[in-house]
Amino acid sequence: MGTTARRFLFFLSSCLVLLTAAASEAPGKISGTVRSAEGLPAAFVTVQVKETKQSTATNEDGVFHLFQVAPGNYTLQLTAIGFEPLEQIVTVAADNTLQLELRLAQSARQLAQVVVTGQKRRTSTVTKTNIPLLDLPMSIQVIDQQIIRQQAAFDLKDIVRNVSGVNQTGSYNGGYQFFNSRGFDMNNWTNFRRNGTLLWNMGNHYADFYESVEFLKGPSAILYGDVAPGGVINFVTKKPLPYNYGRIDLRVGEYGLVRPAVDLAGPLDAKGKVLYRLNTSYERSKSFRDVVENETVMMAPALTWNISPKASWNVELNYKNDERVGDPGLVSPDGTFEGLRRISEKTFLGEREATYGYKNTSLISTFKVYLGKQWYLQQTSSVMQTLRTPLNVYVNNDADAAGNVTRYQYFFRQKFNTRTAMLDAVGEVATGPIRHKLLVGADFMDDGIRMGGFLQDDIAGTINLYRPEQGKASLKALPLVWDNNAGFTRRIGLYAQDQLSFLNDKLQVLLGVRYNRYVSGTRYDNKADKPADYTEVVEKPLVPRLGVVYKPLPYLSVYTSYAESYEVNGFDWIDARKQVPPTFGTQYEAGIKADLLQKRLGVTLSVFNIEKENVYSWAESATAPSIDYVSWSAQEGYYTYLAKRHRSRGIELDINGRVNDNLNILATGSYIRAEIVDDIVYQKGNRLANQPREMFSLWANYTFSRALKGLSLGYGAFYKGAFFADASNAAGGKVPANYTMDASVGYSWKQWSAQVNVSNLTDRVSYLGAFGSWEPQWTRRTVLTLSYKL
Repeated sequence: MGTTARRFLFFLSSCLVLLTAAASEAPGKISGTVRSAEGLPAAFVTVQVKETKQSTATNEDGVFHLFQVAPGNYTLQLTAIGFEPLEQIVTVAADNTLQLELRLAQSARQLAQVVVTGQKRRTSTVTKTNIPLLDLPMSIQVIDQQIIRQQAAFDLKDIVRNVSGVNQTGSYNGGYQFFNSRGFDMNNWTNFRRNGTLLWNMGNHYADFYESVEFLKGPSAILYGDVAPGGVINFVTKKPLPYNYGRIDLRVGEYGLVRPAVDLAGPLDAKGKVLYRLNTSYERSKSFRDVVENETVMMAPALTWNISPKASWNVELNYKNDERVGDPGLVSPDGTFEGLRRISEKTFLGEREATYGYKNTSLISTFKVYLGKQWYLQQTSSVMQTLRTPLNVYVNNDADAAGNVTRYQYFFRQKFNTRTAMLDAVGEVATGPIRHKLLVGADFMDDGIRMGGFLQDDIAGTINLYRPEQGKASLKALPLVWDNNAGFTRRIGLYAQDQLSFLNDKLQVLLGVRYNRYVSGTRYDNKADKPADYTEVVEKPLVPRLGVVYKPLPYLSVYTSYAESYEVNGFDWIDARKQVPPTFGTQYEAGIKADLLQKRLGVTLSVFNIEKENVYSWAESATAPSIDYVSWSAQEGYYTYLAKRHRSRGIELDINGRVNDNLNILATGSYIRAEIVDDIVYQKGNRLANQPREMFSLWANYTFSRALKGLSLGYGAFYKGAFFADASNAAGGKVPANYTMDASVGYSWKQWSAQVNVSNLTDRVSYLGAFGSWEPQWTRRTVLTLSYKL
């Protein structure tokens, strides 16, 4: 921990001692459970003391607590979308807890759509706590089903454009997508989660069994260990429901799109103790790119057993099989971005038989038990297998005067076996006037990675950039023979976090720390194959998180925080005998959050500074470099090295919610300076690859309630500033700024609804750049969605 962090911790500890000593009153407390008329827990109900304006919200199980309530008579006001308002007269005694059991009647006027908006939302999956966003000293954004359906989102790239500071940077032959957050790349092996459990980023993730996507920005080492500092993306799955629910969707559109989906849920027994949910979908589509197409199958059954009022067990099985033609993108005839204008964005330089196969099967078990009204234990385990088979074609940047280029192929099979286990204790205690929201936990992760059939070979002949012909060259594929060893990574983490609340929640201080033990190496099928000089990577970092939240008004908070990150680099990419020291990161962040328009509209404005030290990087060189490098490969023509420091500074704005009962909006904006500070290869001040300075987005949807009832109109604009395809910042590699616009028209009648979405209305052509190639992005496309609610 740095000197600044220690001083910050000393300051917070001093404040804690002073505030504890100053407290002398003995106020009371109000606790209770809110249920629907049918007896089901009512989540996210706002509970407010009318006379003092103190407020809180029920958690997922309908439980709420109001601390530090002065003795006296009060009126409790309960409000929630989908329920009639309720007022309850209560009397609070000194140094005593008032226990309540309350029931809300459903509102017939609002049952059509129940949406939780603003900063009163909770993200108990990605943050592992049930604290409202308004009270957390960090930036968290949630894209829920409402936005996903309004925009007819197909995959993760359609979703991230609605979050400030998060940016798609490219893809792996179209098989899966790369992203960065706050200027730094998100790694594919730790920054992606499903219900908080590890999810390898090796395929196109978004599927119809996801309820929402959560974005936790900045370093998250305290919760997840060795993750890159930009942020974490967490997919929250749809859960079984205590009532009968059914929805059938059919999407059809340009380029041969057909995508039916079914979502069913309900109780399996008369008492509602066993609940189920089943999501399944199929997709087949071509692309605006010649030859490219995909076929995807997904199934996701889930069961919940409500063992008792205080214990439940949820089990989810997820299966997804995705097959698509690999897309190598384009190369420029003259090596510059401007040269791309001489080639149609539809041009395909690969081969039809070059495919990317992705299959993911996972089982997630979550057991939850309540220990009284203020504490619960949650144990989550997962078993996941990920298979991918890339048979890729790559195009070399060696075009001659006629536009002929050479190519090579890359083939292998890879199998990931992942096991995780987490145990969290979450609850609240009070020490005098100070309230503690505690999280104590441990997690275990074990990844096994096995390779098979690796092949890299030149493809005979050439292909022409202007008149490509497929089928003249045959690709090779090796038989499925798995290696006799498998790489492994094993992580064990212990973490504790305390969010202390003072002065009726006006001042809150978050203190957290995590200890992690990381081990990686190789497991051999035959012990005799183990080399005599075999070694393993072992790292034992200790990382803190500090934060302060001040709420001058119940709907407004100001926060500041300090967090650290670390990334284990392990063995060198070129020379596996060499170990590379970890990359460390620090972030200072400050921000303002607000719940406006009667808590319907959430606003987050944040500023941050992230420093990464000891950055593991690579660069191209045909000869051995003269600098202090880690390893160099004459065959591959590149070397690895360590850069001393990279930095990202920025400001982000996110606005999400409802302006009124008819209009909801989502607006974002970011300005980020991600640049080289000290690097032995690139100049100081050069921009980091694929990070634009400015990004903005706006989505608005209006639903008519009187005249033209059932009609809805949507409009979106998405702007991405200029960026460089690599850190050299060569003039020919600068991609100009670009924007797209989307629109939608929908109509609902009884159980039926229809919606037409047009993306990229003006048919603008844009590109992403990575690894020496350029990836054209989708041109204009029209999609029709037909839905029926059972």
